[in-house]
Amino acid sequence: MEERQKPGPFSSSLGFDLVHADADGARIEATPGPEHANGAGIVHGGYLAALLDSTTGWAVHAAFPPGVAAPHTNLSVQYLRAAKVGDRLVCKGTCLRAGRRVAAAEAEITQDGVLIAKAATTHARLDA
Repeated sequence: MEERQKPGPFSSSLGFDLVHADADGARIEATPGPEHANGAGIVHGGYLAALLDSTTGWAVHAAFPPGVAAPHTNLSVQYLRAAKVGDRLVCKGTCLRAGRRVAAAEAEITQDGVLIAKAATTHARLDA
């Protein structure tokens, strides 16, 4: 995987596996462990938000040329179902628009084929 396609230390520490990030979007998978659960024993919403954040970030990153940063300016998450610890999560994201100043993306997390959460994001384009 080229340098641009390696997950950062935060994503790696959460066990996120970057499957791909290209013109078609991004896919990250993860298997949450007990350390990612909340007090009720289900996957913490912050873990799911981080997965959505990372996936939309990679989708936007892949839409821009090398050297262009695109930090999130907004992340809106909708939680639809509880995610189970120990079962694989699949997050797929798409860059909807990569403009001169702003980008927009969306992503969805599924677990065992069931929609768990989705997000819409905006990003600021920062040319080097």
